[in-house]
Amino acid sequence: MRKRTRKIACLSALLLLAALLLSCTGSRESTPQIAVIVKATDSDFWHAVRTGVESAAIEYNVSVTFEGPENEEDCATQNRMIADAVARGADVIVLSAIDYDQTADAVKDAVRHGVKVITIDSNVNSDQVSQFIGTDNYEAGVAAAKAAVAVSPQGGGKIRIGLVNYMTDTANGRRREEGFRDHIATIGNAEIVASVTADSNEADATAGARQLLEQHPNINVLVGFNEWMTLGVGNAIRDTGKAASVRGIGFDSNVISVGMLESGEMDALIVQNPFAIGYLGVRNAAQLAQGNDIGDRVISTAMTTVTQENLFDADIQKILFRFTGKE
Repeated sequence: MRKRTRKIACLSALLLLAALLLSCTGSRESTPQIAVIVKATDSDFWHAVRTGVESAAIEYNVSVTFEGPENEEDCATQNRMIADAVARGADVIVLSAIDYDQTADAVKDAVRHGVKVITIDSNVNSDQVSQFIGTDNYEAGVAAAKAAVAVSPQGGGKIRIGLVNYMTDTANGRRREEGFRDHIATIGNAEIVASVTADSNEADATAGARQLLEQHPNINVLVGFNEWMTLGVGNAIRDTGKAASVRGIGFDSNVISVGMLESGEMDALIVQNPFAIGYLGVRNAAQLAQGNDIGDRVISTAMTTVTQENLFDADIQKILFRFTGKE
């Protein structure tokens, strides 16, 4: 009798252990696996995107990976990261595409293997993307053009503009410049004198901006189209001693560029909401992985023009130095 009781007890324990193991395995398998692949990971912009990603991952109980190439020009590495995410069994890839066209095949292959794709910040040339989340980059370019006109010296003089852009194969850089050029074309006393393209790092952007100022000394407005280009513009204006005669317009914000705005090397910044871009990307990826509707194909996040005049307004300070915010 005792032996039979012990056998029943052992069997019950084994069944309980098996049930627990199956429960744990099922829990892991039901947790959505989301791969966030961005252009790079080394700027304040991408740090803020990552903060949004991690906040949403905790809130929506998903497993996320966050990675990007060492530089924002390395499309081949980013395409390999997409393929690796597919091989790891990702349910959804949240992607900021380096190259609008050359990333399209990698996205197509991911979708063919049953992986859904949401793009953030910079889109890709594919109708198989479930949703784009980010700044309306064309309108951001228009906002930069309006800022350039607004801060230019008054009195009817010619506004002569130099542009410092990053890879124009990237959708957001291309659209920002298109919006800028289209608006400037409507301004009778403004012209774009010259433009350069630089790699997305401070040294290359600074060299490109200095080249414009040295080769075209009549330029009186200099525009950078992302965080690195902005630092290059500010550095070039400072290094050439032209803060009094050249107005600087830039994108994004970090401690250095905000300091440049305060000290006069920069005159306006078009500031995005990278936290929201990362947060909404993962939030909607979690919904997509669970078969839920995620709404419109395009979600535009906020942008704000920050100038020396509004820099210290309470609302602007919250935008510049926020660590959370989902609007």
